[in-house]
Amino acid sequence: MGNKKDIQQVEAVAKEFSMTEEERREFGDFLEDEKATGNRGTKNERGDFTYEELRQKACEFLGLE
Repeated sequence: MGNKKDIQQVEAVAKEFSMTEEERREFGDFLEDEKATGNRGTKNERGDFTYEELRQKACEFLGLE
């Protein structure tokens, strides 16, 4: 997650899903791993995730699917 707005969105999603501090850090690592393995977002050419994509990734991360 490159810029401040992206980080703020990740923080907002983490808060929405009541993630602990540790889960939030692990969620960030999960997102970076997703991007590295080709599961990129559609927000921009860097593969960042839109807010809705972040919400979906949070569900995947937390096993809520």
